[in-house]
Amino acid sequence: NCSAEKVWQLKNSGLNDIDIRSISVFPGDGNLICAASLKTVYFSQNAGDNWCEIFSLQTEDNEVNFVSFDCSNQGILYLATTKGLFATKSQGRDWRRIFASLRDKAKNVSWIALDSFDSQKIYIGTEEGLYLSRNLGASWQRLGGGLPRSEVKSIAVHPSNSQVLYLANTYGLYKSIDKGLSWKRIYVTSHKVSDDENDEENEEDEENEEESSQINGNQNLINCIAVDKRDPKRIFIATGEGVHVSHDAGESWNKLPTQGLSNDYVNFAVVGSGKNGAVYAATKNGVFKFSFNLNNWEEIYQGMTARDVRSLALIDEKQLFAGTDRGVFRAANLKNAEKQEEEKNTIEEKGEMDFEQVLKELALNEPTIQQVQEAALRYAKVIHPDRIKTLRRNARLEALLPNVTLDYDKTIQAGGTTTHFGDFVIGPRDWGLSLSWDVGDLLFNSQVRLLNGSDGRLMVQLRDDILNQVTRLYYQRRKLQTELILTPPKTSKEKLSRTLRLEELTANIDGLTGGYFSRQLEK
Repeated sequence: NCSAEKVWQLKNSGLNDIDIRSISVFPGDGNLICAASLKTVYFSQNAGDNWCEIFSLQTEDNEVNFVSFDCSNQGILYLATTKGLFATKSQGRDWRRIFASLRDKAKNVSWIALDSFDSQKIYIGTEEGLYLSRNLGASWQRLGGGLPRSEVKSIAVHPSNSQVLYLANTYGLYKSIDKGLSWKRIYVTSHKVSDDENDEENEEDEENEEESSQINGNQNLINCIAVDKRDPKRIFIATGEGVHVSHDAGESWNKLPTQGLSNDYVNFAVVGSGKNGAVYAATKNGVFKFSFNLNNWEEIYQGMTARDVRSLALIDEKQLFAGTDRGVFRAANLKNAEKQEEEKNTIEEKGEMDFEQVLKELALNEPTIQQVQEAALRYAKVIHPDRIKTLRRNARLEALLPNVTLDYDKTIQAGGTTTHFGDFVIGPRDWGLSLSWDVGDLLFNSQVRLLNGSDGRLMVQLRDDILNQVTRLYYQRRKLQTELILTPPKTSKEKLSRTLRLEELTANIDGLTGGYFSRQLEK
């Protein structure tokens, strides 16, 4: 992990509502920041040291989705809400609504994107699709040309060629090379566009109805698009299943390794510039940095007391702002942290103990990953997939077994006359054996249906989720242990920070294993 003593600083002075949904920094001055909660917009002129309220939504049914500075005019701010788009030209002194459709779905504005080469252009994403204004919001038109009428999740304008646009919606990632007049889907997250959302010009989607999704499962939506400013062919998409990257402007895609990323669901992402520029991801478990040199994720946790991070803003690759459920945080020494990380990697080779020896010694005194995984599954009472297969087979065999019925009958007859009783005849004695099968169980066995159905699939999914989570925590803890040995903290403050982090990871593993991990450590 980043080895600076304290990377994050809390910047909440003046914030009455610290549950921040969106954050934006003016491109020309990193001191000018705007942050928005569910109902309120705040403005800072000193990099978040102090905030003042500049706007508040008065109606209960209106909420903030997104906030953005203008590209060139520091006085202009845009606010996307569930009831339209608002704008100010005076840093918040006066506001007016510049977009409000009569249709409810179009009213809900989810994203704002601006053209740095044309200050008059505003792109907004709504639940009904993409809208464009060429005159600062005086008039609007909906852009189709292959886009379904579906919820827009994110929009990005090419940093050096405004002819090129990227848009993410519920069906995938779309690209336009003619300022939004026509679109081509370059990343698929849903197989087919529904009839009520299909645009009349959307031939491309009809042709690709059967195209397989490139992100699987229920959390397959794209939450954010990030384009590298210095190398625009590098495009990143933050999804519910990690971060995916294209190095050729969307022609091909790869998923970044998830090693070190404790939560796959990425809310937001920003990217540094250049070939080895780091990627920063906002998740429900904090902020993570992906290094292409190391090919893994590192959590930036020092000083971060929030977990649910919704929005990020990167300034000159030196400062990073995070909008979280506990307010605004600023990381002002990213370069120093990266430099110390590089120094640490070189020191590891010169340490008195080599890396392999450290791992061997740690392994002798702690449970193996297999033991921890088994403990987590036992604690969660999750059935192993092999056990599910056995239960399915037994359930089918059970249906083949007949119901066996054994009968015994005997007849007693009375003899004699009507005036004399006492003579009885017993017999005949009859034995009976019958076999029966339930045809319904043979064809539609209820236990097999249960195991093959949603309950069985959920059991397998739960098992996978538990294994993924406990494995990541285990190796995050192991990595931190090796760092403490190979590169001991230089100050007591840094030592305390790392020690607390180690205890936090241990407690998380205990939570998944019912305390098994700590009990084994105490032996």
